[in-house]
This record gives sequence, structure tokens and C-alpha cells, in this order.
Amino acid sequence: MKIIRKLYYTIAFIGLYFSKLVQANLYIAYDLLTPRLKTNPGFIKVPLILSSDASVLLFSNLVSMTPGSLSIDITPDRQHIIVHVLYQSSMADMLAEFEDLQNKIKRINNE
Repeated sequence: MKIIRKLYYTIAFIGLYFSKLVQANLYIAYDLLTPRLKTNPGFIKVPLILSSDASVLLFSNLVSMTPGSLSIDITPDRQHIIVHVLYQSSMADMLAEFEDLQNKIKRINNE
């Protein structure tokens, strides 16, 4: 039963991630094709709730693969990851989205 649940979470996560990836690509393409850019770049210090190296690596790679965001650094105490975003909006909304992504990774890796 545990394997089926993990398989379900993995498939659901992949589907969610690909939908976010397509959405980000379309948003950037739209922004580039319109006369004025709507970028609002900035750095965000995202708290890490993941403990294993593999989970942190997966999270940072997924953030970097999404257009408009890039993992820059992990603090030496491994409590935060610095992310550069191209479209900075409400800090609470962005942190909630990053936390949701980490929780989904945590659920897959049984942390």
C-alpha cells in the first residue's frame, strides 16, 4: 500500500510541476511579446523545511528549471535557500508557493 501511495504522490507531483512549468513559460512568452515588460525582479530568502540532501537538491533544481526563478545559494546553516525571481509579487504568496512545493517533495521522499 505504501508503494502505491508513493507512486500516486509522485505522479500527482509531476503533473502539478509540468502544469506550473507550462504556465510560467506562457507568462514569460506573453510578457516578452507585449510592448512593456512587467518584470519585478528580486531575491527571496526561502526557509528550507527539507532535511535530506536529495530533497534539497530536487527542490533547488525544480525552482531553477521553472522560467523566472533561479536558486542562487543555500545558507551555511541549511535553514534557507536564496532564490532570484523575475516576477516578485506578494512575499507571503511566494513563500506559501515554495513551502507547498517543499511539502509535496517531503511527502514523496517520506521525510
